[in-house]
Amino acid sequence: MGVCAMSYDPRTIAFAAEILYPPQQLRADLIQNVHNTLYSQPKLGYQNFQVAQDGIHLTNLPQAPGQVSMASFRFDRLILREEMRGATVEDFATRAVNVATTALRALSIPNTIAQQFVIRSLIAPRNFQDGREFLSRRLMPKIADEGSAFGRPMASLGVRYVFPPHQDAAETFQVRVETWPQDQRSIWIENTSSYTLQLSTDDLPRIADQLAATYQHITGPVCSFLAKLDTP
Repeated sequence: MGVCAMSYDPRTIAFAAEILYPPQQLRADLIQNVHNTLYSQPKLGYQNFQVAQDGIHLTNLPQAPGQVSMASFRFDRLILREEMRGATVEDFATRAVNVATTALRALSIPNTIAQQFVIRSLIAPRNFQDGREFLSRRLMPKIADEGSAFGRPMASLGVRYVFPPHQDAAETFQVRVETWPQDQRSIWIENTSSYTLQLSTDDLPRIADQLAATYQHITGPVCSFLAKLDTP
């Protein structure tokens, strides 16, 4: 799972990947073959197959509230989601690489045109019992001080940073740092990465590297930045 600077122990609660490809006319029979292939591999398989107006969905039944495990085929992309299932970034990378490779080969799609990933994690500040207090006093004190200007108290607050491609880094990172309504103690961190790369089916293992970079931006620079602010 990784450990943030200064003893943060992040809990990653959601992974998502969007593998974009040229627009296709989806064939349910071919995606059914994908489902059958994956179903024979318990660590990668999905229990249910559903044809819907918005695409074709492979899903696993939730074992607890809030759990999501699915692969959705749209006319222009494959969307993979694993939420609240205790997966590590390595677990999700294994699933993403194998499901995408199986699917694109079955659908005779030779190349992707872009990849996008979302990772959401929680951390607990060391010196604050309330995440809202940490963000308002350390990250956004001016906004908190002037909160009365809005005429009513704030229940939550957060910031968003966008990091465009730079030098050898071809990806874009969009980072959100917010309070988490479900647990006032926690800080919610999301990193969305975008890669405009064509990948052949043989190159799809590179998805694992892209996911690792997305995760490491949270556990490295983002957490290091927050840790410097996390003082008594």
